[in-house]
Amino acid sequence: MKKIFFMSLLAGAFVLTGCDPVQEEVDNNTVTATASDLLNGISFKQYSDDAYSQEAADGNYITYQTNPGRQVEIYSFRSDGSINIMAAGASGKFVLKPSRGSDPTQKFYIRSFNSDGSVTEAETSLTVYVQQELDPEIRIIASDAYGSKVWKWDYSVSGAVWGNMGYCGGAGADVGTFGNGQWWGCDSPEAFADQTQHTNDGKLHGDESADATMVISDDGMIKCYDAAGNVVRQGSYTIEGWDDSDPTAWRMGMLKTSAGAILWPFEINSGGNMPTEFEIVYLTPSKMTLVYPDGGDYASLGNWGEATYWHFASNSDPDGMVNNYSSKDWTWDYSVSGTAWGNMGYCGGAGADVGTFGNGQWWGCDSPEAFADQTQHTNDGKLHGDESADATMTFSKDGTIVRKAGDGTVLSTGEYSFDRVENNEWKIANLNTTAGSILWPFEINSGGNMPTVFEVVYMTGDKMTLVYPDGGDFGGLGNWGEATYWHFRAK
Repeated sequence: MKKIFFMSLLAGAFVLTGCDPVQEEVDNNTVTATASDLLNGISFKQYSDDAYSQEAADGNYITYQTNPGRQVEIYSFRSDGSINIMAAGASGKFVLKPSRGSDPTQKFYIRSFNSDGSVTEAETSLTVYVQQELDPEIRIIASDAYGSKVWKWDYSVSGAVWGNMGYCGGAGADVGTFGNGQWWGCDSPEAFADQTQHTNDGKLHGDESADATMVISDDGMIKCYDAAGNVVRQGSYTIEGWDDSDPTAWRMGMLKTSAGAILWPFEINSGGNMPTEFEIVYLTPSKMTLVYPDGGDYASLGNWGEATYWHFASNSDPDGMVNNYSSKDWTWDYSVSGTAWGNMGYCGGAGADVGTFGNGQWWGCDSPEAFADQTQHTNDGKLHGDESADATMTFSKDGTIVRKAGDGTVLSTGEYSFDRVENNEWKIANLNTTAGSILWPFEINSGGNMPTVFEVVYMTGDKMTLVYPDGGDFGGLGNWGEATYWHFRAK
């Protein structure tokens, strides 16, 4: 038996932990419990679904009941060593969903405080189902390829990233893509400095910075960092009720977190309330919008009462963005600067400026017909149909690329992979391919060289810009030597 004296900590945990315990008579006798008492006085049932309706021997959704009734706390340890309180009370519910590759036998702990101020702990385990693949929603929010995804504030939706809106209803995607229903919001990092009345302590902690990050991992953890890389917030999360089948629906699911886990986690005009559940009204591999109605009144949807919104973006999951966790077609994009392929100065700076404004470009093909005059840059002096506006390259989750002419003829099949690049203003990743795998795969003014490594200087779920410096001289960045660019869009 282990006795640990932190009664006040436990008492607070019992008050704050939300576990929907059943109210019942509790034995408050003065006898100090032993570890055997805890294990012999608790029973578990396992279920395969979050509605707790289908019992299963290896179910991940678990209920417990003490007999005689005793206030207990159920907890485990997270990957970083911190305590994860899963439930508290004489009875309740909790979830055990280990990450891929974990041991199905999952250890957890039970503890109870005694009338003499001591604490008794017991260790036990259950056999649960271990997924071989991530749930679809976890793939999107936390990345299927990398185990975690970095999210930042997204000012591109409506110019504001956090603020209030009318709880309008309709398609949640309209909030996530156009800012539908928004009334007011912070339109710059500096704007947050005037909004500390909405926080719980009246202070800024760095998560308002444009360079603040929120790292969401597939093991159910969230960590928020300031611009210097210091942890300013952290917690746990789950997603419940996920359904992305209806693009006109208001929400896709519920993000449930420990209090204060996300960037600037405050309900507006609430005196610092930090919600623990948010409506995911929009989620793609590169965009996420959360909404919380005033006081958590979800039943008032459509009545235009006040709600809080959060806009986030991520470019740290190139695999997910390029293949959408299955397969995805890409084609030429003339919308950036009027051209889709050509030469530019190897300028450096923000790669996003190349991908959104065509920064540094010198010349380029401004139509499919323009490629007909550029066959001197190919390896055989011919057109093959991949210059067509209907040409596609299909990236699949299995790491293959299929390049097709405008009439659907397969021109090549190759392989690809990404090397993710972190904390780099110029690029987010390197794209490695089999030679000749992308549309019009030629370095300009090279006599037909087909590079196998491209810099991904800009990427979202809908846009991708690649750059290749003259002769593959990646060390010449910023010297304005010649480079080739490619602008693509999702088809």
